[in-house]
Amino acid sequence: MNKLSSMISTATVFALVAVALGSSAANAGGGAKEVFIQDYQFAKPMRGYSGHSGNYYCDYQRLPNRKCVTNANGSESCRIVGWTLREMCQ
Repeated sequence: MNKLSSMISTATVFALVAVALGSSAANAGGGAKEVFIQDYQFAKPMRGYSGHSGNYYCDYQRLPNRKCVTNANGSESCRIVGWTLREMCQ
């Protein structure tokens, strides 16, 4: 499951970069909006409002903050120590 969430997060980042790069051509005409990304740290998973906020459309991701330890036998043990709520508005 960790690998799947990592792949989804990576795909989301690539999609945001593609949107930002695609909008730079449109921004030459002065009509494109900026993309804002901000992270908030919490002890437990929080929800954000996905939808229009003023002139922007905002969406949120809940990302676990993990602390991993390698055991004496070489296996890795991870636990969630907090959560990041990532806000993306465009």
